[in-house]
Amino acid sequence: MSNEAIDLMQRLARLRPQYAGAVPKQAVALDMVLDTGSLPLSLGGDEVTLVPLHEVAGVLGADTTGDLRSSFHQLHSIGALLVDEAGDVPLVRIVTQRPQRPGDPWIFHGSPEDTLVPKTCIPAQPGDLAADEFAALAFVRSHMSRGTEATPEEFAAHEGIGSVDRARDLFAAVAELAKVRGCPACPSAHICTRPETDGAES
Repeated sequence: MSNEAIDLMQRLARLRPQYAGAVPKQAVALDMVLDTGSLPLSLGGDEVTLVPLHEVAGVLGADTTGDLRSSFHQLHSIGALLVDEAGDVPLVRIVTQRPQRPGDPWIFHGSPEDTLVPKTCIPAQPGDLAADEFAALAFVRSHMSRGTEATPEEFAAHEGIGSVDRARDLFAAVAELAKVRGCPACPSAHICTRPETDGAES
């Protein structure tokens, strides 16, 4: 086997536990980019910026003291990062909102559409919880902000969750946090479009 083939096999073996089913091609591309210590980020428009991993992790609220490689793959597996292709170089986009229905677009950080997406108060940062628990909390709070009910069946369809039973366990793990009220200015006590520095009250 060539060195490239051996490297690919080793990456797939390391990544398999973090992705349900087959490891996506984009996950391999992300893993190779992580080797460089920086991410090629699209921050709106056609501009691409190389940003050190610790800076990106800080912006995303991820734990910068642990295994950064694992943290980025967790964020990718739950749809918080999208890996696109720009020629020979993978391009990483920070996701503001995943498609809500078939045919809806992805909305990315820094895009014109990003400013139109209401920000939901979430009483935790990604580094405070396991990635799948944080995803469950964000999912529940987003539904609360719209006055709809989050169901385990719908959440189970998200990549990386795997089963309705797992979704129920995650909902149970974040049930108390889900009840924490947003800041007083939030409509329905859950939507907030104020700057993060204004804080939130429980």
